[in-house]
Amino acid sequence: MNEIKLTRDQLTCMIDKTVAPVAEVELPAKVTMETINVFRDALQKETDTLDALDYDTINPATGPIRFTNAKAGDVLVIKVNKIKCISPAAAIVCPNEGVMGDLIEKGITRIYHWDEEDNVEIKGGFKLKAVPMIGVIGVAPAGDGIRTISPGDHGGNLDTTLIREGATVYLPVQVDGAIFSAGDLHEAQGDGESWYTGLEASGEIELEISIRRDMIIDIPFVQVDGKFASLASHATTDGALKKAMDRLIKFIVDNGKLDFYEAGFVTGLFADLGICQVVDPEKTCRMTISLDNLQPLLNIKL
Repeated sequence: MNEIKLTRDQLTCMIDKTVAPVAEVELPAKVTMETINVFRDALQKETDTLDALDYDTINPATGPIRFTNAKAGDVLVIKVNKIKCISPAAAIVCPNEGVMGDLIEKGITRIYHWDEEDNVEIKGGFKLKAVPMIGVIGVAPAGDGIRTISPGDHGGNLDTTLIREGATVYLPVQVDGAIFSAGDLHEAQGDGESWYTGLEASGEIELEISIRRDMIIDIPFVQVDGKFASLASHATTDGALKKAMDRLIKFIVDNGKLDFYEAGFVTGLFADLGICQVVDPEKTCRMTISLDNLQPLLNIKL
């Protein structure tokens, strides 16, 4: 297996087929990526505010990497072997952002520390267990480039708690070479990213990436802890929920043994809708089904 490492100064704020790759490698490959947090380290203490940020450069991802043997129509299979976030890191809230934005009167920055076991210290002397995750992971869209702050069918800023250590992410390759980037690590985040940000950390990820040519998808999917989920983005949360269900049904039909209606009954009876994030330019939702229930319906092996 080929190996490659990217450093935290090899960054992009656009996921775009026209952006020159910082590296090339043939798949399968082990890819190690240093990342920098969404704020580019601009928030170091609780008196630092959003005024310190350059919005044209926030939410950078490391990359892009060109995979020399990846072709449009392929599927990237990305196994997340390791996520290591660097303590401390910042989380923020500000007026008119997040689910409770109408009740937020002023911007607040919090700096959090954690130990080697990912126990995060919060005010009052409490420690809460965190599960680090990857916020941005994506390939270049076939059309216009998309900023790393946004999610879409190409992946991007999906901000789903399912993309954690042990997960396998499936991305539909839209252009030859894939043009892959990842970053925006969170030491902690709840489903929805509802208070406006995760615990936005710099760090390092280790991925194993390969190609599949027997799977049909047109949006990202993720497999973790015995479950399989569609990851759908749309301008509205309702639209993202509908798209997540539509694409899971489509996955079963395209890769399996059931028609639209039977696949619909299966998802309605045995799958769960959920919200990944509601704070990005597009909202991201998922529909999740257990592998035990899904695998017998398919013509391919997950």
